[in-house]
Amino acid sequence: DEHGWDDNGVFNFEGGCYAKVINLDKDSEPDIYNAIRRDALLENVTLDENGKIDFADKSVTENTRVSYPIDHIEKIVRPVSAAPDAKNVIFLSADAFGVLPPVSILTPEQTKYYFLSGFTA
Repeated sequence: DEHGWDDNGVFNFEGGCYAKVINLDKDSEPDIYNAIRRDALLENVTLDENGKIDFADKSVTENTRVSYPIDHIEKIVRPVSAAPDAKNVIFLSADAFGVLPPVSILTPEQTKYYFLSGFTA
């Protein structure tokens, strides 16, 4: 997810959802399954001979996804993805080389640097 922080607090840019759909099943994930309709975008999925999505097909990749507007989900809480200023920030990074220690207390300057540079290994 992409988040922002301004004078009014923190918020989510997307206003939607991005979910994995490999082996998606209507009974186990009804919200995601039912969100796949007009204005949803599927990635890396295949269709069977009848034009139906084959959620079990991993021939392209297991990273099959759907992106859809938040309004495709019933009973969402409004306002969507907004909160007051954060007092603490937890920065998650996939650092395979140990540049950033697994647990760190960063200065505001370090936090800005790693966040804005899109740090990941």
